Amino acid sequence: MSVDTKGRTGRRPGPVSTRDSILDAAREQFTQHGFKGATLRAIAGQAGVDPGLIRHFFGDKEGLFVASLELPREALDAVRGSAEGPPEQWGERLTRGYLSLWEDPETAAPLRALVVSAFANELALTQLRDFLTRSVLADMAPLLPQDQPGLRLASAMTHLVGTALGRYLLRIPPMVEPSLDEIVALVSPAVQGYLTGRLPESLASGSVKTTVP
Repeated sequence: MSVDTKGRTGRRPGPVSTRDSILDAAREQFTQHGFKGATLRAIAGQAGVDPGLIRHFFGDKEGLFVASLELPREALDAVRGSAEGPPEQWGERLTRGYLSLWEDPETAAPLRALVVSAFANELALTQLRDFLTRSVLADMAPLLPQDQPGLRLASAMTHLVGTALGRYLLRIPPMVEPSLDEIVALVSPAVQGYLTGRLPESLASGSVKTTVP
């Protein structure tokens, strides 16, 4: 299986600080080599800084790893705000909000590092789970129909993570060729169904219980 570790992203436009340069290099190194394979020396060399600066800003490799996985707050707000519009627009808004994070170089880099690293690193897996649960589900669930809101959102986000995996990491040609608007139009009806559609009888009746973390 081939995973594209760079995709369509690049360095953020405008002046780049030393800390940002280190984070950019760290995301590439962690994505390509994993937590164990990436070294502070290699990260410092790619960023063009002395390894001591990494310790100054982040303490150690684990501290740098955690920082490299963090998403800007504006990115989280873009996803959390998906349920603020009319209910019939929630699927489109959530799909566009999440996939737009992958289209933006500044937010795609930590997302890519987070998703790729989650397959091999427990800390990254915890970070990804935290993003999908506490950062998204806990805020949006109260706005949804109250028959299994946690399951509804978890299903929607799982679908979107899979879409992002195919389009931005595996770069499967049929998923890459359409525009963002076309992918949103394709995927959002399914996401809308998860959020507001009729549940299977066994779930709607409450015989299977799910909770929001």
